[in-house]
Amino acid sequence: MAADSLSRHLADRKTPWPHFNQYLVAYLSYLLFYPVPWLLGYHRPTLAGVLFSTAAMLVFLLVYFAPYRKDRYYGYGEIILTDLIGYACAWTHGDWEVYCIFAAGMCARLPGKRQSITMVILLQVVLIISGHFRHKTTLEVIPGAFFSIITYMGTLVQWQLGIRNFELREAQNEIRTLATTAERERIARDLHDLLGHSLTVISVKAELADRLFTSDAPRARQEVAEISQIARTSLREVREAVTGMNGASLQRELGRARKALNTAGITLVLNGPGPSADQPQNSVLALALREAVTNVIRHSDARICTLTFQQNAEGHIHTFTLEDDGPLQAPQPARSIVEGNGLRGMRARLAASGGTLTLSPQPQGFKLTATTLP
Repeated sequence: MAADSLSRHLADRKTPWPHFNQYLVAYLSYLLFYPVPWLLGYHRPTLAGVLFSTAAMLVFLLVYFAPYRKDRYYGYGEIILTDLIGYACAWTHGDWEVYCIFAAGMCARLPGKRQSITMVILLQVVLIISGHFRHKTTLEVIPGAFFSIITYMGTLVQWQLGIRNFELREAQNEIRTLATTAERERIARDLHDLLGHSLTVISVKAELADRLFTSDAPRARQEVAEISQIARTSLREVREAVTGMNGASLQRELGRARKALNTAGITLVLNGPGPSADQPQNSVLALALREAVTNVIRHSDARICTLTFQQNAEGHIHTFTLEDDGPLQAPQPARSIVEGNGLRGMRARLAASGGTLTLSPQPQGFKLTATTLP
């Protein structure tokens, strides 16, 4: 319930008290009723009674604001002390029952619904019994008990609203934190895929150009020009990734994959129809294909890669499978795969779109299957 819900937040010394600033002061208006019997002439106040009532009121204010200052619940001791202040002031003939009403309101801020209800009932029983011993009629006792219950219920409702507002604010803060973290992870994944692929291709082309400078200078210059073009394209894609405007397409990535694999001396075989310009973009699969090709170039001695796309009934590509025929450059025991940042990022990106990533060793090479929701 409300109080139980709040108790979870008090572990780090947080309460909804800031939501009650106006109510905390407004409730003090009950104290204005204390001198009403004197002002109406029902009883003549004595100097001792006025001084005692003033001292009692100061003690009450210290008790009343104590939890607010220390950011905690009211305790049983504070509630009982407030109630006793009222009974101690009975001889002054002021409206001392206002303190019983305050005590009932404090019960709404006890840590636990059962304790709260039990305490407010006990206070009303004590009030009724005390009225009997003071020879008060039922009609004289009922107003105090009635206003105590009303105050308790009103305070409880306001306290619950404060808790809901408090929890809502905490949830909003958590959502903002998660959104920020998710965006950072997205940027990190995109930058890893973009730069990992581009730098791998640049490295391969630079090595090729270095070998060709003495034997085939025109081809070497062509490779250098392509390196420059890849660098400019990568810079633009990095900017798009940072601003969340990554528009990778399967058709474009297929062309890049073919060029990158060809530069590395790997032949790409397309098994079946590939993506076309009129198909909707699937940036998740496109980035997965980019990372898969990068891993083949960096971590295998493959000579042939086979790429297969699968389409749904509407002709939209939702799965691709990439198989290579080369062993890992650094074989793992039992041909297991240790996933690095690239594969983990690919898996996370696919999972976020409802897809899966499957890696399976083959007699020669590895097979990677990436799937998104059809």
